[in-house]
Amino acid sequence: MKGQTINVRDGPGTAFLVIASANQTESFEVVGRNEASDWLQICCFKGVSGWVSAELVEVTGDVAALTVPEDMPTPPPTPTPGAAAKPGGGLRGVLLYSVANMDADRWELWQYNFASGENKFLKEWRTEVAFSHDYKQVVYFAWPAAMGDKPGIYVANPDLSGERLVILGGEYPSLSPGGDRLSAQGGDTMYILNSDGSGLHPIDAGEYPAWSPVDNWIAHRGCYGADCGLWLTHADSGERQRLTTGGGDGQPAWSPNGQQLAYISKDDGNFELYRINRDGSNKVRLTNEPHSDGLPVWSPDGGWIAFRSDRSGQWAIYVMRSDGSDVRKVIDANVLQYWFWEKMAWRP
Repeated sequence: MKGQTINVRDGPGTAFLVIASANQTESFEVVGRNEASDWLQICCFKGVSGWVSAELVEVTGDVAALTVPEDMPTPPPTPTPGAAAKPGGGLRGVLLYSVANMDADRWELWQYNFASGENKFLKEWRTEVAFSHDYKQVVYFAWPAAMGDKPGIYVANPDLSGERLVILGGEYPSLSPGGDRLSAQGGDTMYILNSDGSGLHPIDAGEYPAWSPVDNWIAHRGCYGADCGLWLTHADSGERQRLTTGGGDGQPAWSPNGQQLAYISKDDGNFELYRINRDGSNKVRLTNEPHSDGLPVWSPDGGWIAFRSDRSGQWAIYVMRSDGSDVRKVIDANVLQYWFWEKMAWRP
């Protein structure tokens, strides 16, 4: 395997249900392929047969020599982000999220208004969104045609006007409390730079950097020797503090007051959501489903957490109270196979 973790699905494509997850230490027998050879059928992984993306695995042998099964699974219809139902309960604010247009094989950025239930397309090829602490800026990864197809990190106004390129490349950006600096990931290394693109320098090894909304600590996933889990690294001193010990922990998301974090973990075999205090105490499991839950983001008042899940057989956005109660479906929202690098953002 090439990546940290991949999904095993019941058919060749991201529209199919996730039936298991595999990590980079595991191997399995490949017994078939689809016509395009971009999905591979595997046999007897954790007691099941399934399909994995060919881009995410390393194969020994000739893929072209594999047979295409005669009884290929039929993909379910692709849900479109339009039929939104207001989840009610006094939810307020606007949620920015990327959705996978399966026909065009691209990301699209959409905006959902909790008060009105309006769901609005914004722009294509924008993803990994995050607001500044004062909600006056939004940062994201994009490769827009209007900017000459320059893939990189961009900063814009909350409505995406005034878009400007900060730096080519990079991913998973997060703004400092003052909005004058940002953290980002490049490969297995985290970097810090000024919001004008200057001053780029590495800060630590790690993934999923998330800058605290109230100070200069950055939450992230990291492995230092055999010590894997979530960590806090100070943006200026480089001091490191441990948060969790789970090798499958990731996607840390700060509460607005900077006192708690929501994150994903595979402690119980599949991706679930947890909450923990910033000092590593009071770990609480928030979800308990046989499928994948991830991409947490807090509401501006800290009372709710939005997340993505395929618990119904299709990917969708859900909300729950910050203690894990009162779970409500918001809207169908499909993902591509790299969903675990996606982010959502919630503003007033």
